[in-house]
Amino acid sequence: MDGDAAFRRRSGLQAFLVAGFSLAYAAVFLGFVRTDPTNATAATLAWALVAAGALSATIATAGLGSYIGGHAGAFLVALGVGYALLSATHGAFAAIADAQGFADLDLSPTDPRGFATFGLAGLWMLVAGLELRGRADLKRIYPTIAIAGGADLILLFAATVVGYEPGVLLTGGLASVILGPAFWAMTGRLLRG
Repeated sequence: MDGDAAFRRRSGLQAFLVAGFSLAYAAVFLGFVRTDPTNATAATLAWALVAAGALSATIATAGLGSYIGGHAGAFLVALGVGYALLSATHGAFAAIADAQGFADLDLSPTDPRGFATFGLAGLWMLVAGLELRGRADLKRIYPTIAIAGGADLILLFAATVVGYEPGVLLTGGLASVILGPAFWAMTGRLLRG
């Protein structure tokens, strides 16, 4: 097995981890943080799951960019690693703030209002979906989920910026429970296959 194929297989495992971390985050956030915003332990865990998922995404986004190849693939690697590192920093910042009792430091200096975690991640997923759309060897549902997931994340960022709570819950739920895990699981399968 050559180096690129081995890297893609490892990045496929990371894509599965992103899906798992997303579902775990949704369970902790919706089950514990949303029902009790003063639960610092649950909030710390939720943010730690964001950081862990983002760290896995640094490798998974590079793997998918490698699969796509060419200039588009190189762009997706750079954007994916960039947004994922900013998102991981945001998750770590918020987890540490919650663990140390500084939960009022909600606005992350490295990722204001989820610009990277939602906005740039959405742009990345949208571009990835558009690049995957023309591939005859892939089922049409895969790029369709990527495009829908990208648009959903961009809307989540917009809802977060304007503070529209119903929009945040709807788009965030779709992103963390359905579209994100489905996309990352499909990506894991593609890269491991």
